[in-house]
Amino acid sequence: MQENKNDLDIFIKNSFEETIEYLNKIGIKIEGLKLRIFESTEVFRGFGVGEYDRQANEVHIIKSELEKNINEKVNDPNKIFIGNLFAITHNGILWPVYKNNDDIEKVIAKAVTDTIVIHEIGHAVLHLIGSKGEWKASFVEFLVYFYKNELYKYPEVYEIMEQNMKICENFIQEKYPYPYALGSCFANDLIYIHENLLNKDKQSPKLNIKNTIEKLKYFSKEDEIDATKMINTLTKILMLLYK
Repeated sequence: MQENKNDLDIFIKNSFEETIEYLNKIGIKIEGLKLRIFESTEVFRGFGVGEYDRQANEVHIIKSELEKNINEKVNDPNKIFIGNLFAITHNGILWPVYKNNDDIEKVIAKAVTDTIVIHEIGHAVLHLIGSKGEWKASFVEFLVYFYKNELYKYPEVYEIMEQNMKICENFIQEKYPYPYALGSCFANDLIYIHENLLNKDKQSPKLNIKNTIEKLKYFSKEDEIDATKMINTLTKILMLLYK
């Protein structure tokens, strides 16, 4: 990433504030959540790109690891470009990103930062409703990222989501599927049903995001694969009926 190091701080802080603001807008109030940015794992004395500290009610982001993640996406030759959008690989599936006629590296940096920050805030949201788990945090991550950035308005996003359904079908056949992919797949397919098959105008979301997130507390670990498999199958059936 060639951007100034301070830009990454700005991206992180903006994503954090925008996500909290968006969640408040849809009726999910998170009180007192704080953000801490660490320069590296050496300072943080941990690993990974980020974490949610329940006791301190803090989101921790490690800049050095985030930068590695961004560079990996920037240098990935397999990016898919469709109309106003392109897709990067994240959590094992394709993530839609709005090009915005901006520098592609900067757009990727913002998008990757957004996914990481939203994921950790997702853990705070789950804690708020009395739930937890990487599968559920990844579900919240894809759902909030998609709606906060109003991606439902772009017809080409559904082409990307259709490709995800094929990718997800392979994941749900595995005995021990990757939890991050499982949550993202569930969100991808659920959004596709509501916004592409059932939403006629696509100018405002049809899915009730707050209620959908709150229902996650009723899912046990054993429900994860079955729920994702069910919604994936239902999506394909509805696609046949609506086409």
